[in-house]
Amino acid sequence: MATPSRTQKQIAERYKGNLGYYKKVHPWRRARRLVSVVSIFGGLIAIWIFQTRSRETFFNSGKISADHASFGDKCASCHDKALMTGGPLTPQKFRAIVKERFQNGIAFGLIDQKCQTCHTHHTFHEPNVVQNRSCSACHQEHEGPGPMKLVASSNCASCHNNRETMEASAQKGMQFNWAAFHRHPQPAQRVVFEVPRPPRGHTQVFSSFWNGHPEFQINSAKPRDPDVLRFNHQRHFANDIPLVNGRKLDCNYCHKPDGEGRFMQRISFAANCQACHSLQFDPKNPELMLPHGNATAVRAFLRSLPTQYADLAVKKGITRSNEIQIFVAKQIAQLRERVRSGEDFERQVFFTTDPYKPQRQDNSPTRSSFYGCAFCHEVKPVANTAPIITKPILVDRWMVRANFDHAKHSSVKCDDCHHATQSHDTSDVLMPTKANCVTCHSPQGKVVAECITCHTFHAPPQTAIVDLSQTPPISVKQMMFGRVSALR
Repeated sequence: MATPSRTQKQIAERYKGNLGYYKKVHPWRRARRLVSVVSIFGGLIAIWIFQTRSRETFFNSGKISADHASFGDKCASCHDKALMTGGPLTPQKFRAIVKERFQNGIAFGLIDQKCQTCHTHHTFHEPNVVQNRSCSACHQEHEGPGPMKLVASSNCASCHNNRETMEASAQKGMQFNWAAFHRHPQPAQRVVFEVPRPPRGHTQVFSSFWNGHPEFQINSAKPRDPDVLRFNHQRHFANDIPLVNGRKLDCNYCHKPDGEGRFMQRISFAANCQACHSLQFDPKNPELMLPHGNATAVRAFLRSLPTQYADLAVKKGITRSNEIQIFVAKQIAQLRERVRSGEDFERQVFFTTDPYKPQRQDNSPTRSSFYGCAFCHEVKPVANTAPIITKPILVDRWMVRANFDHAKHSSVKCDDCHHATQSHDTSDVLMPTKANCVTCHSPQGKVVAECITCHTFHAPPQTAIVDLSQTPPISVKQMMFGRVSALR
């Protein structure tokens, strides 16, 4: 090995003078230090100037949505100004705020209060929610102009796909009496079909609509339509049903969209039934019809038939008194050929249930279209007065927990979802199943399937939930049909 020409001491001696390099005054180092100090203080001064004298848009983290654009330049409309108005920002106050933020995160409470100054009809989630989320957690601003972005399903899944959270929610919900709670209140004149709430609430864990979402409760609970009106959907699609106004009966003949196109108009006898089910009780005089909707009025009409025939004679142009009497006597005589007495005729009108049996006995091709009230209605006899006819319960809203728009589904055949052509009984609840919806609302169907597509997060402000131990128990029947009965 070669011997080094210099020792370590000799080498160190060469760099001895460099040890004091940073102690020497150098103009470039002084300039760099001065620029750093000026930049820091200059920035703080600039912030103070903009905060006190300039527009607040300087601090805006991004464009605000079109819904809130009217106060987009007024940060205090949403954000707290306590740091500015609560006295000077002292070091002690600054340390306290930073410490609180590190411990509890960003404080959204004050922003939520500002939201509720305008959104007065919005409250948070159902009462059994474990912990309500902030408005800003789901409705995020400063994401650009235009409409505010829809709430992502991941926000919902953070709870509904968390088994511990859902279990805690179920346990909390079982402490309440939900009898008075209506998640989606409806106008008083609207008949609503409400299925009883499950004992554990809607706390099944799932990740998305097409993956794990439970079957719609209106199907899984297997409720029955409470209406006692006798109706057979399948019978009305049969080939032997006569044409109405030159067209075959179909779903659209009876089920017509309302003004908005979202829902269907309520079925009525005059608009949907009378064209086929006429109230012509006398085939010789088809102009004469029984009243509909009031059993007392029907009974009074039948007991005043001479007067009704006399009025009909005048309408036919018969004006002389003796001719009117002859016309009335002739019509009454023809009726007596069909019935034994007035009481028997009244009984037939109210209680005939088989329209085909009397038709087979009567070979007249002009037989009346009216078969009897009991053919469609539940008729209960009452002594010495008109019978009681149960009023139909025509439901306006079936699935009140879901937002739906028929107009957006106009390209889908009615029977693909409602399966009415296979229904024989009035009690059938012909609502779509989850599988019907997943066909389109899924990644495979390529139609949006976010939670907010069908559901509303916010509970109504008038939510009334009481402690379970404070109220008497309520039966399933009362919970299911209580509102319907009140609206009859």
